[in-house]
Amino acid sequence: MSQAALARRLNISPGAVAQLEAAERDGGITINRLTDVARALDCELVYALVPRKTLDDTVRTQARALVAKDLGYVESTMTLEDQGIGEDQQDKIDLFAADLIRDGRIWDIT
Repeated sequence: MSQAALARRLNISPGAVAQLEAAERDGGITINRLTDVARALDCELVYALVPRKTLDDTVRTQARALVAKDLGYVESTMTLEDQGIGEDQQDKIDLFAADLIRDGRIWDIT
């Protein structure tokens, strides 16, 4: 569809359509304005946030990050004493992370 045709449907000037296109390209257009454009094009605007990973993975990652933060001081002290946290400690980290998840505390702490 030409800018002129879209301008007529939106009841704006062709120059304003060019500005809308530039705003969309630059990320400066509002959802309300995109809805207007979609309606003028006889379309439905769909706005969605698409997760990069599963919800379970997101929750586990957050919980493990909190555990790692809490254990950071302990790990650095142990490393200085040549006693770094080894693989045998991973089970304990997982258990602590599971406790945080079960208690629902993983989003309250940053």
